[in-house]
Amino acid sequence: MMLREELVEYAERSSNLIEDSPQMDEENTKRKVIEPLIETLGWDILSSDVELEYSVQMGSGTKKVDYALKLEGAPVVFVEAKGCDTPLDQSHENQLKSYMRQVGVDWGLLSNGRQFEIFRRDISSTRPNEISLAAFGIETVPNNEHPLKALSHDSIASGESRQIAKKIEAVQEAVQSLRENKETLAEDVTRVVTNVAGNSVSQLVEDQAKNFVDNLIDSLEEQTHREAVTASRDSGGNQNKRREDRKYVIRFLRNGDEIQRVNGDVQSEVVASAVEYLIQEEELTDEIDIPYIPGTGRGNRALINHRPEHPNGNNMKGSKPIAGDFYLLTHMSSDDKIRYTMELADKVGIEPEFIGEW
Repeated sequence: MMLREELVEYAERSSNLIEDSPQMDEENTKRKVIEPLIETLGWDILSSDVELEYSVQMGSGTKKVDYALKLEGAPVVFVEAKGCDTPLDQSHENQLKSYMRQVGVDWGLLSNGRQFEIFRRDISSTRPNEISLAAFGIETVPNNEHPLKALSHDSIASGESRQIAKKIEAVQEAVQSLRENKETLAEDVTRVVTNVAGNSVSQLVEDQAKNFVDNLIDSLEEQTHREAVTASRDSGGNQNKRREDRKYVIRFLRNGDEIQRVNGDVQSEVVASAVEYLIQEEELTDEIDIPYIPGTGRGNRALINHRPEHPNGNNMKGSKPIAGDFYLLTHMSSDDKIRYTMELADKVGIEPEFIGEW
């Protein structure tokens, strides 16, 4: 299921819950509204990637962040939650920003179940500065797929979140400039048109020009909140690389010669295609036991299984069905995707090469 579809279901379910319990307290809001969103964004609330009541040293005391979303043990997103019965105010925003600043966390989400605001640490500034990337209500969650995707596990692990933020911030600057210069723009348009059509249409043209700027602002804001962004660099590491070169690519080599290539715009899909190739063409399952547990083989998380679950019965979060009635775990960091693909390729005696934004 695509993220937007999941967000539509989430928003509808959460709105109904809030309508039934408009004075929902903080504990119930966390369990019924906040944690389902965290899960929807690809974070396993029961895993070590999510820590509840994360301790932050503030001066001589210690404060607690409601949720710390972590990659490789380090917090990358702080989530501060209030109850539906608590209107959000500036003090709550300052609280989250101070936690982000103290620990050096780049991303933050503030919510009371009804309202949501996403913050990003401005790393280009020499002074601590947390920017509001988007603010919206529960009913418009699906229309804010783009900024919410920036908080997803896969986007942060792959670095796509930074590109999403750059796109949104560029549009925010454009919108601000349009608002500040609307009168001047309308006057310029009116002057050009009246030079052609005469002064009799000047007032109508000015009104229409202002409406055009307002509509353009609305369209820009809607577009940047709903559309996805893909990072782009040229062969020297600069921007504006051709789209076909921006994809994630895996080349499989045998004795230095390429025998297969898979590519795409989504890491998990590329890895799934790579593993399908190893199973179908390189007879990988003859070399491994199913369920396949990577590394030492003594863990409890299966990389490949006949069912979308781990040996201990837990659901295989973010699993993808692949060839031969198998399921592949894809809910992991970019580094793990690379490491496990290399491990599987080594089982059949071939070498993978990773090209693109890995």
